[in-house]
Amino acid sequence: MVIEPGDERPGTRNDLSGQVGGSVVQAGVIQQLTLVSQESPTAGIPRQLPPAPRGFVNRVRELGELDRLLERAGDDSAPLVAVVNGLGGVGKSALSRHWAYRVRERFTDGQLYAHLGDLRHEGGGAAVSDVLGGFLRALGVQEKWIPADLAERAAMFRSRTADLQLLILLDDVEHAAQVTPVLPASSAGVVVVTSHRRLGELVVTGAVPVPLAPLDEDEGVRLLAGVLGQERVHAEPEAARELARLCGGLPVALRVAAARLVQRRGRSIGGLVAELADERRRLERLTAGGRTVVEAVFETAYHALTPEVGRLYRLLGAVPVADFSARAVQVVAGVSERETERLLDLLLEANLVEETASDRYRFHDLVRLHAARVAEQEAPGEREAALGRMARWYRACAMAADRVVTTNRLRLAPVPEPVEPEVTFASEKAALDWLEGERGNMLAVLRVAGLAGWDDVVWQTVEALWPLHHGRKHYADWIEAGRLGTLSARRDGNPAAEARMRNQTARAFVELGDLGPADEELRLARALAEESGDRRLEATVLESLGQVELARKDFDAATARFTEALALNEALGRTRGMGLQSYHLGLTHTAAGRPEEAFEAFGRARRLMEEAGTENDRAKIDIELGLVHRLLGRPGEIVERVAEAAWTMRAKGVPVKEARAWEILADLTVDLGDELGAHECLRQAIAVHLRLGNAAKAEELGARLPS
Repeated sequence: MVIEPGDERPGTRNDLSGQVGGSVVQAGVIQQLTLVSQESPTAGIPRQLPPAPRGFVNRVRELGELDRLLERAGDDSAPLVAVVNGLGGVGKSALSRHWAYRVRERFTDGQLYAHLGDLRHEGGGAAVSDVLGGFLRALGVQEKWIPADLAERAAMFRSRTADLQLLILLDDVEHAAQVTPVLPASSAGVVVVTSHRRLGELVVTGAVPVPLAPLDEDEGVRLLAGVLGQERVHAEPEAARELARLCGGLPVALRVAAARLVQRRGRSIGGLVAELADERRRLERLTAGGRTVVEAVFETAYHALTPEVGRLYRLLGAVPVADFSARAVQVVAGVSERETERLLDLLLEANLVEETASDRYRFHDLVRLHAARVAEQEAPGEREAALGRMARWYRACAMAADRVVTTNRLRLAPVPEPVEPEVTFASEKAALDWLEGERGNMLAVLRVAGLAGWDDVVWQTVEALWPLHHGRKHYADWIEAGRLGTLSARRDGNPAAEARMRNQTARAFVELGDLGPADEELRLARALAEESGDRRLEATVLESLGQVELARKDFDAATARFTEALALNEALGRTRGMGLQSYHLGLTHTAAGRPEEAFEAFGRARRLMEEAGTENDRAKIDIELGLVHRLLGRPGEIVERVAEAAWTMRAKGVPVKEARAWEILADLTVDLGDELGAHECLRQAIAVHLRLGNAAKAEELGARLPS
């Protein structure tokens, strides 16, 4: 609009009244006035999405979650927000870009994209301002009209996006505060955020979390096939699966590994697998263009941690456990329970650990390697102190569990000093289940403790693990722990403890039917027991020697050994020991076809166990009495007690004995003419054997069921 000089119309006044917002310019004579729009005349619909990733595979569930989010767009007054979170390198950006590219045409007003990592400044605030500036320019606002202040930019962005149907993809977000100013003022908009953190503040305000886990082996193999070609993967299927496992299901690691194979067409997948098998060098060998790409991902996340969280990360990397409870983390950190919860939450938020179950956490396999590497930066004294705290804590917990399972068995180790945090067990089954859940960790800690020379900790822990080994039958663990305990007891100069360790190890060999090693262990154990002067140990070794003779079916020799052990326990006044030897005599007489003598021996054993034993002891005697009653032709007199024993063993968490009870009960009910009852007992036994992984025994029993 142009006003020529002298064009003063009648009634025109140059004054102002009322309320005015913004700036006002007053002038006497206006030669020419030009009104400029904020919008660029060349502005179009923004199409900022990066190209869709090539070779994208899998992630059907996560794509479905994002699709369901899209169906809700417009239902509320605010835009929908999804937070795709997960470990660095797990494929968050690829998933988000793939989905965004697939649905981009539904957003008629355009798509905006920003990679926060590329714009990150110290503290992160300036990065958000830069993002808003870029978005406003993409929406047609000229540079000179874009405010410098972050709050003003956010307000202008909301004004420009009101009622627009926009898709916004924010990649590599560090904090929720980087997202809030960039939210459009439109319910038709959708914002997808990727972050290695969980961004709980956004989730609390209504954002939808889309956690991204590593690929499983099948998915990893499909990714490899997409890069290498199906023919190459099909030529080495097992090697491809192992490569997927070694890469931990991380797409970034799989793509780096595949790129190495693409560059060297003559190299086999198996050759690369062999190269990556060395855990100590796996991260440095996952390189692309000379850069340790995978390790760099973890380094970025690690350096973003606060000093306290970084210390915990290093200390957890220094301890040899695959997974850990919150209490174990507290022990390693040496801090209060509340502080442990806070530090764990921050590690979870950073996606450097994952919660596998209630109160259980673990590192991803490759993250564990990184944590172990940066643990070397921790002072040696700190690392050793953390390991020592964990070893002593596991010893105290194992001893507490042992005492719950069996109150009055022979123990050489003194009761340890109380440790924090204390672990208590409400029942025998709870104690056994805890030992079961921690057995891998305890074995790993025993190895390290042995190397560190903490010999008393090692053999005392192994002694306390007897209920687990004897009750749950993990023979490889049992034998390795026994070997570690034997070596430590010998270094400790403790012949009684060494005899104890050798005896426990021999019992594993007896149950496996490997009687040569059992003989050798017991020969040395007997000499050590005599050297120690502890006659309780002599009786225990005699019992094990009787077990060897029973396994050889030399029933007379077995009877002699158990009788000798019984007499020694009588001389020592050990009621439970007397009951155990009577029980073993009963087993020997049963195996020898002497049911009357077995009935008498088991009867005596039960009377003694009622006085000094546990409910477990009485139940296992009743189970074997079931077989004796059957041999004597009196099944009806014992069937209820055997059934009760089966349920007792289930309640106590002793599946091997429970399965035997159901099998004997099936035979008793057949003798009583109850075929349907027998079938139900067999099904119970089959279920237990399947839980134990004994498919062969389950199949054998299944053959007795009607087809």
